[in-house]
Amino acid sequence: MAEAANRRLARGITFIALIGAGYYWMVGGEYTRAGLARLEEEIESRRAANTARGDELASIRAWADSLVSNSWAIERVARERYGFVRPDEILVRFVELGDREDPSAPPPQANTPP
Repeated sequence: MAEAANRRLARGITFIALIGAGYYWMVGGEYTRAGLARLEEEIESRRAANTARGDELASIRAWADSLVSNSWAIERVARERYGFVRPDEILVRFVELGDREDPSAPPPQANTPP
């Protein structure tokens, strides 16, 4: 009978130790289940950001390639960003009054190639 009581005591201690280890794994300790879930979420968000940056990089590389190999793209940039016009063209810009700091200031002059 003492042997049966010892077995029950050993099973009880083992059960309590397993419950304690499970609790420590879920809530306490340095590496918890909640911490693991948080790290998995962070990994997923960084993967999404990495994918977005990769898409942006591919777009920039395609634009750079078109600027190197396509004269139409170069002309488009010169016209849109720098206001370049051909000698027989007239540049017309629409500017809202809120865009200029001083409404009485003259509009900016267009850059024309020599």
